[in-house]
Amino acid sequence: MSLLSIVQSIFGTVTSFVIWSGLVYLFYVLRNRSLEHKLRQLIRPSRSDPDEDRVHVICANGTDVRVTVRDVRLITTDDNHISLTYLGDTGDVISPRRPNDIIARRRNGVTMSEEKAGLIERNFVELPAQTAGLWALTAAQVGQADSRFAQCLLVIDYPTLLNTRKLMVVTATDDIVAALNDDFRTYLAERDLG
Repeated sequence: MSLLSIVQSIFGTVTSFVIWSGLVYLFYVLRNRSLEHKLRQLIRPSRSDPDEDRVHVICANGTDVRVTVRDVRLITTDDNHISLTYLGDTGDVISPRRPNDIIARRRNGVTMSEEKAGLIERNFVELPAQTAGLWALTAAQVGQADSRFAQCLLVIDYPTLLNTRKLMVVTATDDIVAALNDDFRTYLAERDLG
């Protein structure tokens, strides 16, 4: 074997390794960006009807990936941060994959069992695929009754292709924040009347 053939063999091996590594990395990046785009579209804080003692926010995981909700937070116009309290699994899921989808009970067709959202370490909430959780805000959590909410943030982490965790912040739309402000005003008015 000549020196030239050895150099060509080494160069071919290194080139092949670099090309395959680049393709794997490109697949990894594209898959994670695709998943992050789906998560931004399918995991959204939304409002629920208020009851006599709290205002609710529902966070639904309409993806096929198990995510961890680290915080559901409202930020007031005077920059106060209020973390909402997790109340539990809603038993329903909003699957906005098609415009005509409705809120439906999730069931495993084989075992007829349900997978529920639930608290894990440090008060984080794990939302399995196709589940939803309910968070609440009470007047006791808000320092001033005349506060207005400017933002609603959902902080989640999700598994990447190599099973590492990546942190992401999803912001509620302005109409959801406006609805939460209206719900909170209604809740305060009914509480003061009652």
